[in-house]
Amino acid sequence: MHKQMMRCLILSGLFFITSLRGQAEMSNLQDNRGPAFHLDAVNLATPDRPDLSRLSLFIELVYDELQFIKMTDVYEAEYEISIIIYDEDGEQVDGKSFLEKVTVAEFDQTNKRTSYNQSNRTFDLQPGSYKIEVTLHDPESGQSSRIKRNITLHDFSKNQLAISDIIWVSEVGVDSSGFIHSIRPQVSDPLKGLSSPSYAYFEIYNPQNLANLSVDYELRREHKKKTIKARLLENVIGEKRIVYFPIHADSLSHGIYHLIVKARAGKEEAKVDKTFYVRWSILPVNARDLDEAIDQTRYIATKEEWKRLKKAKDEQRLEEYKKFWLRRDQTPGTELNEAMESYYTRIEYANQNFSAMQFQGWRTDRGMVYIILGPPDDVERNAYPRYSKPYEIWYYYRYNTEFAFLDATGFGDYHLETPYSVYEFQRLIDR
Repeated sequence: MHKQMMRCLILSGLFFITSLRGQAEMSNLQDNRGPAFHLDAVNLATPDRPDLSRLSLFIELVYDELQFIKMTDVYEAEYEISIIIYDEDGEQVDGKSFLEKVTVAEFDQTNKRTSYNQSNRTFDLQPGSYKIEVTLHDPESGQSSRIKRNITLHDFSKNQLAISDIIWVSEVGVDSSGFIHSIRPQVSDPLKGLSSPSYAYFEIYNPQNLANLSVDYELRREHKKKTIKARLLENVIGEKRIVYFPIHADSLSHGIYHLIVKARAGKEEAKVDKTFYVRWSILPVNARDLDEAIDQTRYIATKEEWKRLKKAKDEQRLEEYKKFWLRRDQTPGTELNEAMESYYTRIEYANQNFSAMQFQGWRTDRGMVYIILGPPDDVERNAYPRYSKPYEIWYYYRYNTEFAFLDATGFGDYHLETPYSVYEFQRLIDR
């Protein structure tokens, strides 16, 4: 058994939630005009109603996303949450709206990205497929954000072995008798290389009280062959068990992982999986690992910095990377490095809009120009010319220059007609 990964606690009892923090799925579709928030949606069995299936929604918003107002001796912020649930036919089947209020004593607390407010709501519905639409509205700024999510609620009324969805939790409250009275789900950045573990939490339903029930897990990193496997339980008895075990993110590399849990009893088997992202806090969210994050600095690194970053020994590379961005941090006393945030936001935009063939968007010519110079002031585009190849011309009036891109293959792989080096771009900016 993998001792660093494992310390399994098995308890029976009802599932009860107080203060909440859960995982943000990478599949979230969010309209980002308003405050950015995080949503996790999980499916569990409904206590005392086997004909229904429970949908639990965990919502988290960091303080920095809110507009606080100075009151007499405190700072207050309010926001509204609206939840609408649609069935497969697009008909609304349920929903809730409610108001959340946040109060802090000091101004410094109003812009912290490590402080957050959490809320949860549950819905007991017929098993089936649903679309969830959660809207968060800040009345002070007048702006709203929306997350849409598809989810399938399983039929736990069948007389067979089953497992709930996995929930990431940071804390589990257990009384002296071993009863779980509270959990604190992790909604945003559940696993980002912190020294304290996060816990994978789930429920096992064994209505037939099958004998010789065993539970195993497998943890594997995407695109890697090596996996961690371990047995969590064996010879389990009882119709319901709550299980949670630690995942030590500080022992995992930056990247995407898949956690698979299997329960077996004789010929019956149940399986559940959870995809998650281990993110070292120093690395941008869109970088898969340190090597890629360093490669992505090539457009703004000086020759000396680039040489230092690429030639640094493994144990020194992360420190050199930190120093690189610290030199560009305009407000080093704050939690946010604005220069780093802006740069990797451009990289993300390039990946979403300029990827072509086998190349990520940030590696393409259009991606390079966008990342270095930002969005063009004007674009002339001809995607279907009669007598030539598709082309785009980007105009940067602030630099008194333009860039022509030609798609010579017709497959969206646009190249600069006149190649530019990174250092030519830097001279253009400096002139």
